[in-house]
Amino acid sequence: MKEVRIHTVEDIYEGRLRGNQLMASGIPLTPESARLLWASARMAEVTWLDLADNQLGDVGLLELADCDLLANVQYLNLNRNGVTDEGLTYLSKAKYLTKLKRLHLKNNLIEGLGILNLFNSETLKNLSTFQIHDGWTCKKMDGWRYNPQG
Repeated sequence: MKEVRIHTVEDIYEGRLRGNQLMASGIPLTPESARLLWASARMAEVTWLDLADNQLGDVGLLELADCDLLANVQYLNLNRNGVTDEGLTYLSKAKYLTKLKRLHLKNNLIEGLGILNLFNSETLKNLSTFQIHDGWTCKKMDGWRYNPQG
């Protein structure tokens, strides 16, 4: 597997930006390299943001939550990013992610409080589906559902 070196935002976009979808999983994105994205005007067009298998952690999530260029994001994949309840609490207060509908959080360091904060968020009113662990999905209208995968 080719090691990805990130020096510019174009290093992130190369082969990963397809229309309104950014598939930036596993490249590895850190809070420092993600700042290139948060400062890029092209992010205003992105509605599907896949950041799985990176190293954003809570610091990266705090900066993502404060990025006004992400106002059109409807799908956000944060699987395997070292995110904790603290990061999810930041996300629950995100004033620009008002169009977010679906959030994937599998294989993070979540204990529960962050999920409750997301569920009760005053700003993420359109967030209707959370995927927390393999098989476990929460839909705000229906409650928790377990659908074994495999």
